[in-house]
Amino acid sequence: MGLQFTFYKLQVGIPRLPGMLFHFTINNPHPRVSRIWSYNFELYHVTNPNSMEIQFLGPLVPNLPFLPEWFHDFQQSQERPCELVWNYERKHIQSIEDSRHGDVFFEIKGNLLVASEYAGGAATQREVAWDSPYSNNAYPIRLKIAQSDWVSLLDEMKFTHILLHEFPAPAFHPAFARSAEHWREAWDHHRKNEPDSALMACFKAFECLGFELQGTTAVTRQQLVKSLLANEPTAKQDAFHDVLEKLTHFMHLGRHAKGHPSKVHRDDAEMILLCAASLLGYLSKQHARGSVPHP
Repeated sequence: MGLQFTFYKLQVGIPRLPGMLFHFTINNPHPRVSRIWSYNFELYHVTNPNSMEIQFLGPLVPNLPFLPEWFHDFQQSQERPCELVWNYERKHIQSIEDSRHGDVFFEIKGNLLVASEYAGGAATQREVAWDSPYSNNAYPIRLKIAQSDWVSLLDEMKFTHILLHEFPAPAFHPAFARSAEHWREAWDHHRKNEPDSALMACFKAFECLGFELQGTTAVTRQQLVKSLLANEPTAKQDAFHDVLEKLTHFMHLGRHAKGHPSKVHRDDAEMILLCAASLLGYLSKQHARGSVPHP
């Protein structure tokens, strides 16, 4: 049995460190003095905890502003902190988000080249051998990140969906502040696997526009569209209204208020969130343009 790794926490948003930081302690439980000469760590995402299917994410490397403490000698029962960095890309986070249904599961594989000295008899016995990093006396190291902790990490990373980073939605006009807040709430629900609530928050993002822009709840959705798209042809106004009607009808499935209940999935919420970002951005630009004709 090799050196024992104990996981403590996962961290992002650290100044001058763009990656994700895994905090461990390493303990030497054996009657020997050990020193790590070389190492290799690989991080995997467990895409299916039931079948233990895994997907390679990348190497884990030491956090090296200084020589790591765990490169020094380990006496028996001695414990040292260990920080490993995953230099992730947004595509990796999106891949995790696409497959998870709650908590996030990681697996860490690797090996250590360990030089050991065993006291006993007249001479010290020396050994250099490849070893594996163990956790709870098991290999590979398996980690479970609670959904609540993962959601907090996503928020610190300011991550919503990779498409909104590759093709960012435009900044909303100040008059759309309430809609933008509902849209952000929808993402929070989506991250927590609450698709019904995500759809309803998106619905609210559009429902509040009439009052926010015209100061009344009496304005219909069609009147609002014609007002915002006043410089566009009637055919375009009507077509956009049809699109908005269909999408808000889909959002309303989150209420299950009438008729046979519709099962709303996480993918449904993701689709609506992306559509809502596009439509709200489009309407926001139309409002900012005002009565100025389209160039």
